Amino acid sequence: MDRRSMLAPLLLALTAACSGQQSSATGEVPGLPADIARAAADEPFVAAASNVAVDTVVMIGDSITVASAPALHEALTSAGFGEVIIVAQQGKRMALTFGDNPSGATVARSLLDGTTRPDGTALPADDRAGEVWVVALGTNDVAQYSDPSERAAAVNEVLNAVPDEVPLVWVDTFVRDRPDATVEVNEMIEARLRQRGNATIARWSAVADDEGNLRDDGVHPRDAGSVVFADAVASTVADFVDVG
Repeated sequence: MDRRSMLAPLLLALTAACSGQQSSATGEVPGLPADIARAAADEPFVAAASNVAVDTVVMIGDSITVASAPALHEALTSAGFGEVIIVAQQGKRMALTFGDNPSGATVARSLLDGTTRPDGTALPADDRAGEVWVVALGTNDVAQYSDPSERAAAVNEVLNAVPDEVPLVWVDTFVRDRPDATVEVNEMIEARLRQRGNATIARWSAVADDEGNLRDDGVHPRDAGSVVFADAVASTVADFVDVG
């Protein structure tokens, strides 16, 4: 079936879960820390490499995405995207699966296999032309790693699950009470996206703590903040790809 004709308005996997576990992702990560320093350059991200018009947004996220799902759907469809697929779950980690909460990397691989749509229908494992993927993960990974190689391995696992030809937008993180650890995660995400190419960042961190956006926990958005989050995602995606 033609993906453009399926008109799946919004598909959510919403399962309450939480995690205080620490990632066991390890392994040799080439180029640390030199490549991180290179990624700190002021050069802007460039437009998506694909010249194919994009009609479909596939988004993987955590509780921030869960809270913002209605606003995301409205903002992305208003930006011209015909299909919005969101798989989001509270507590979701980049590379760590726990209980019934698969990691973001696992979700990405399942979507590519054509086996996992939240409503039980098949997502065809075919050419990904016409898609842009959005990853809104990392908040639950803040302060969970003891060294940069572990953070890099977690980000890499997600990136390795997304085909290189697919334009990718990663929404960065904001945790008010852990500013240094938040910066560490965001810098690693940016470093890896610059290595990957065909990718950019939606900078939630730049607007998250504006007055009225966040709940008292300094992480999760209020209703107004959910709209701000969705607008940041939609505007970044629309600016990055050629909307079909």
